[in-house]
Amino acid sequence: MSRKVEKPMGPKNPEKSGKSDKEKIAKLTGDLKKYDDVGYSRESEVELDVIVGELVSIGSPAVPELIGMLSDPDSWSSYFAADALGKIGDEGAIVPLADVLEDSDLGDRAKDALKEFGEVCIPEVIKRVEYRIAHPIRGEGGIDRITAYALSTIGEIQCERSIKFMNRLLDGYMSELPDGPFDPTKHDWKYVNMDFFHLLDCMVRQQDERAIPHIEKARDVFPSNYVDYKICQIAIGRIKMKRPDEGYLPLESLDIMLPAGAIMNALSGGELGWEDTFDEEYGEYFEDVGGLKRGSKDPDDDDWAAARDDDDDDDGDDDGWEADDSDDSGVDASKRAFDSVYQFKITLKRIRPPIWRRIQVPETYTFHDLHVAIQDVMGWEGYHLHEFIMANPVTGLEMHIGTPSEDFDLQEILHDQKEMIARYFTMEKQSAEYTYDFGDDWKHRVLLEKILPKDEDATYPVCIKGKRACPPEDCGGVWGYEELLEALHDPDSAENEELLEWLGEGFDPEYFDAKAIYFRKSGR
Repeated sequence: MSRKVEKPMGPKNPEKSGKSDKEKIAKLTGDLKKYDDVGYSRESEVELDVIVGELVSIGSPAVPELIGMLSDPDSWSSYFAADALGKIGDEGAIVPLADVLEDSDLGDRAKDALKEFGEVCIPEVIKRVEYRIAHPIRGEGGIDRITAYALSTIGEIQCERSIKFMNRLLDGYMSELPDGPFDPTKHDWKYVNMDFFHLLDCMVRQQDERAIPHIEKARDVFPSNYVDYKICQIAIGRIKMKRPDEGYLPLESLDIMLPAGAIMNALSGGELGWEDTFDEEYGEYFEDVGGLKRGSKDPDDDDWAAARDDDDDDDGDDDGWEADDSDDSGVDASKRAFDSVYQFKITLKRIRPPIWRRIQVPETYTFHDLHVAIQDVMGWEGYHLHEFIMANPVTGLEMHIGTPSEDFDLQEILHDQKEMIARYFTMEKQSAEYTYDFGDDWKHRVLLEKILPKDEDATYPVCIKGKRACPPEDCGGVWGYEELLEALHDPDSAENEELLEWLGEGFDPEYFDAKAIYFRKSGR
């Protein structure tokens, strides 16, 4: 249940302080607006946060001026006005914040501000969704998901009103679903501004089992080989297993329909190699409906199950979207001031038993800093290109983050030195895919396990735990590594002589010592 925001206390002596507050508010809001024409930098954001803090300390008297600033959603100051309104907690701001939820940029900040109010804001947000369903907007660009921020607000505030509304919304959506395929941009379809998979994802975030019968009813409308059926079943599984942040269903639906690895493999003429990992990633969610029905081997054979159980052992005994245009990539990231640390689990995909590491890094890390930490803790040598792929947690758009290169221009690459991990990893259990060396195609799952307070006695980054050695650089990817392991098991074979000579002596695939990890400065 979301917290209830108490109304801030007003000034002790309104007659005495009213004039001074009014003057102070005018100055502070004027200072906010001065930044509208200034490019983003870390320094300016710190300065703006200080101004917001002063406005919050004034409380309700500042609310009318801050609400007025929302009328210009293209201005940077409007973002910070929304932040201040959420922190002040005056319920008079709920309606104005709900009114800007449909804005493509300010809507994200409005959503975060409304979450501060908790359950009390839900009726107004519901009204906005209901109005848009009754008055849909159609454009040439296809389905316009302008209800995304409103639905996310409802989904992330766990309460009775939220779950009942989403259950009714899903039932209504399915009751008007036409028979057979249709183009929603041309069909008279009042749900054109709402994404089916995003709604399911919001229901998962509620973690209320009363949603399951409604999702089951929706699921059974589709044939079992349809992605709609699969996403419904995954949603049901995540509610039953209490996994609200395991993934983002709209993005996963795209990858299930058109796996990026399969597309790249096809474009390369099959040279990259590709393996369908659907059963491995989602198979457990389908046990209630007869298990896996895809004709492939169940990944949970005895040996693998034992390895996976060991992998998942967490016992303590064994151990809004702006790019940052400032350039401090030469600064050791661990020296930047921070209060919290992010605990990640990095698992190398498609290798059994798993090769994985658990690390803690400062919240102030860029994706470049995280890249360097992964290189160090895994044992890679940094010779090749890399890329993170992660969903924008609000829009669901797939973001590619790495080092832009003229040689690889299939999609826009955001510069990893300008993208902060805290902008994307907004809650525990979110994950990204990290690919290193596009030739060998080493794919890693980067899972945010926990957000923890900083230990003043610790040095960050730090490796907490891990299993098994990293494959040697340039060994040929997963399949080359498997050949290498076979050679190690049969060193006397003449066929393996050349491979073992290349490998050299001293490589033990089962060895890993977390205490031996040395993290280099990330500004390299």
